[in-house]
Amino acid sequence: MLTQIRILTKLELCNLYGLNVFRFSRDKKSRQKTLGLMALWLILLVMLICYVGGLSYGLIYLGLEAAVPAYLITLSGVLIFFFGMLKAGSIIFRREGYDMLCALPLRTGAIAVSRLLKMYVEDLLMTLAVLLPGIGVYIWNVGPGADFYLTVFLGIWIVPLLPMAASILLGTLIAGISCRMRHKSMISAGLSILAVLGILYGSSRLSAMQGSMDTEMLKDLSASIMALLEKVYPPAVWLGMAMIRGDISGTVACVGLSLAAFGAVAAAAALSFHKISRSLYSNFARHDYRMGRLKAESLLRSLCKRELRRYFSSSIYVTNTIIGPIMGCVLSAALFLSGTDFIKGVLPLPIDVEGIVPFVIAGVFCMMTATATSISMEGKNWWILKSLPLTAKNILDGKILMNLLLLLPFYLLSELFLIFALKPGAGELLWLLLIPAVLILFSCVYGIAVNLRFPLLEWESEVRVVKQSASSVLGGMGGFILSILCAVITGAVPGEYTAYLKAGICAVILVLTAVLYRSNNRFEI
Repeated sequence: MLTQIRILTKLELCNLYGLNVFRFSRDKKSRQKTLGLMALWLILLVMLICYVGGLSYGLIYLGLEAAVPAYLITLSGVLIFFFGMLKAGSIIFRREGYDMLCALPLRTGAIAVSRLLKMYVEDLLMTLAVLLPGIGVYIWNVGPGADFYLTVFLGIWIVPLLPMAASILLGTLIAGISCRMRHKSMISAGLSILAVLGILYGSSRLSAMQGSMDTEMLKDLSASIMALLEKVYPPAVWLGMAMIRGDISGTVACVGLSLAAFGAVAAAAALSFHKISRSLYSNFARHDYRMGRLKAESLLRSLCKRELRRYFSSSIYVTNTIIGPIMGCVLSAALFLSGTDFIKGVLPLPIDVEGIVPFVIAGVFCMMTATATSISMEGKNWWILKSLPLTAKNILDGKILMNLLLLLPFYLLSELFLIFALKPGAGELLWLLLIPAVLILFSCVYGIAVNLRFPLLEWESEVRVVKQSASSVLGGMGGFILSILCAVITGAVPGEYTAYLKAGICAVILVLTAVLYRSNNRFEI
């Protein structure tokens, strides 16, 4: 079995982040796009290194060097758990290649373990990107002894294991529950969204507990930070303190705990792999089908229905794109419950909250629009659409309309909360309704434009398209960045010119949207 795990893991890792395609592809355009994506990831990595290094230096400057390792371990653990929770089930129980692998003389446990090891390698790279810059700053400023280096070497490899185990357990439970139901993808997406909302609610409650700390607790800031980290992630404090003290026995105990927890969860996932996969990908046909009344529909409506069926057939696609609209409604409801006076009291600078709220809410709605990956999600079936007697405009209009219909109920609910919270006049009501609508329309068209230029049609898992492709990063965040920039500009302009500025912003965005829309329809697909 170990030989099978080694071979399967090598196959899983050979094309990590598309590197194998880059090495052997002879298509110059494909290599140029891969180089561009690598440059983008490099820029993000440099930004992360600068952020972590600055954060570590700030803690050391405040005399909180004892909290640096625990803080970094907690940060990496939260990132691994949050992102891993959304993709764990889709990676472990991936459909692509399942039939072929199960037909070979392979143990199903070996298939599951190889996929878990691929997740570990990806999460370990994220851990190293967070920990190494911070620990480097700590070493440069503090100059610890030799025991610190030994404990760091022993402990850094097991940092991803506990958050991975938690995300795998949650992903396996969601897949196991949804596989027994008829609408598997919808149930899986719903459970994932509930889990995310539960985590966000727990984080808000934790922040409230932090805000209730008294003066005596704030006198020892280091103790307060360590107490907060213990509430979030106790093993991070245990391992961090073992590193600071050079406690090799404590580090070995943390290693043993992490390996035991990860091993137990991995064994459970491996034992249930075949049963869950078979239930997820089995179809039960009804035999009482009767021919009903046939009816004709318009081309746009038919294509929109097709897009909706494709959208709701993928749980990872739904989960990754619906969180933004849900958060928009949650923020609008929070503003309605707390009131604008509370928000103004919390902000450090006097800001026109009523003026920037439409842009902020629009930015949340524009995060990870479905159109940013709608073409890539076609995968190897893209040729079917291209072979039909359809123009580019027909195909792309169906994708844009699907995204707009998907966002419409969330948009209306959010606007209702905002109207009750802000109580705007006639002029303010116009901008409150118009600004998010214009930005949402732009984000849908912009997402299509990016995905046309950075398509990813050869993929093994939908996670690669939704979370790791160039179009998901560039297309999914374009509307969000534009909304935040508009909010900053609006907040910096005096109030008497705000109406003219908002009118100009809406006009410019509409013109830009029209230009992109026309360019997309002329694109050779």
